[in-house]
Amino acid sequence: MPSPAPETRRLLILWIGGWLLLSLGELLAPSLGSALFVLDYGALFAGEWWRLPGVAGYAFGHQPFPGLAHLFFNGLLLWLFGPEVEALYRGRRFWRLVAATIAAGAGLHLFLHLAVGGPFRAPVIGGSGIVSAVLAVNAAVYPGRILSFFGLFRLRMLSFFLAYLVLDGLGLLFALSGRPDGVAVDVHLAGAALGWWWAGGCQRFDAPWAGWLRRRRQARRRRQARREAADEAELDRILAKISSEGLNALSRGERRFLERRSRARRDR
Repeated sequence: MPSPAPETRRLLILWIGGWLLLSLGELLAPSLGSALFVLDYGALFAGEWWRLPGVAGYAFGHQPFPGLAHLFFNGLLLWLFGPEVEALYRGRRFWRLVAATIAAGAGLHLFLHLAVGGPFRAPVIGGSGIVSAVLAVNAAVYPGRILSFFGLFRLRMLSFFLAYLVLDGLGLLFALSGRPDGVAVDVHLAGAALGWWWAGGCQRFDAPWAGWLRRRRQARRRRQARREAADEAELDRILAKISSEGLNALSRGERRFLERRSRARRDR
């Protein structure tokens, strides 16, 4: 993978700076750090409007010291996969993707906070939604790229992304069943969906049900063709009967068939 590109580096610096400010804030001014870097709709709805910056700032903070793993793994994934995204969306286009991802995560979390409650009323912190979007863009644009994990095994980019989605999907199911694991999987999934759509993944790949719909359409066309062929054969038979025996020889069913064919021809 290439070394971090300029905008990727800036985002990493923002993450590190946010982590340092939040960690220092835990010692000096805990309420200030949470106001800037924690998304807490419960507090906002309780009238703590000074927490409003956290609606966007949550994506630039991570679990404060001594928690370092959150920042480390998000930073590592951004370091590895961010430059590929920046090569596609340079400068402001990269930051538009970041902003859209932040908004998607905050929006979905707000919806679940109001509609479901429970585990989705927990505060949110971290840039994992951005990481999910970065992985989604890579999977949509470079699905066949081979990733090597320390030489132990190899995996296609799309397969890696799908495994990531499965883990978050399981986390969402556990959260909905009342057994959350403390991870904001809704924000992860919002970022993944936004990144996939942003990179045109919906156009590059068929939906899982697209093959079934295509087969249904083909079967419907075949049935229509068989009906039309049968009608043509029946029409030929009736016309031959009229030619040989006269119009009065037609049965009631044959007359109805001719009337239906006549109406269909007028309606075209």
